[in-house]
Amino acid sequence: MNKVLIPATALRPTISMPDSPFHQLKSFPRSQLAEMRSLPAAKRRLLIPNFVEFFRWEAIRSRLPFQLPIPGDPPPWQARSCRSYYQWLPLDHLHSSTDLVGMDPFDLCLLLFDFSAWRPYFGARFKSHFGPPGFDPLSLGLAVFLARYRKWDWPTLEGELRQQNRGQDYRRALGFQGNDLPCASTFRMACQNTPENWFRTC
Repeated sequence: MNKVLIPATALRPTISMPDSPFHQLKSFPRSQLAEMRSLPAAKRRLLIPNFVEFFRWEAIRSRLPFQLPIPGDPPPWQARSCRSYYQWLPLDHLHSSTDLVGMDPFDLCLLLFDFSAWRPYFGARFKSHFGPPGFDPLSLGLAVFLARYRKWDWPTLEGELRQQNRGQDYRRALGFQGNDLPCASTFRMACQNTPENWFRTC
C-alpha cells in the first residue's frame, strides 16, 4: 500500500479573476432576453458577441485550471497521508477545440476545474473507514459524483475504476493508484448518512 502526504491547505472562500477576458462578454438587455426565452440556452449563448472566441479551447487553455470556491465552511484540511491524492492534471494531448468534440460533460468538468479547494468540504463529509491510512476524501467524493452522474451502483463503480483503459483515465483524473483502489463497501461507507441535499448543493 502506497501512502501519499497531502499537504495542508487553507480555505479559499472566494475566487477572483480580475484579468479574465470573460468579463468582457456583454449580456443582453431584459427586453431582448424575453424575446429569446424560447431558445435553448446553448443557442442563446452563441448569440452573445465574442462568446465563441472567448470560450474556444485555444483561448482558455493557458488559464486552466479554473479555481472553485468552497461550497461550505468546514475546518481547513490538515496535512495527512492518504492512499490516493487528487490533483488537477492537464491533458497534454488536447490541442484545439476539435479535440474536445464529443467529450463527456463530467470529463470536461474534471479537465476545466481544479477541485482541490473542495478537499476540506469533502473531508468533513466523506470518510474511508477501511484500513489506515484512508483514501483522499476528494478522490472518494469525485468518484461518488461520477457514479451518480453515470447512474452506477457501487459494485459497478468499483469495476469501472479497475478497467484497464477507461478505468485508467478515471484513476488518473481522480488520483487513485492502479494497485490500490477502493472497493464497493468503501464507497458505501463513505457516503453513509450523506443527505440528498448535500449532493444537490455540490
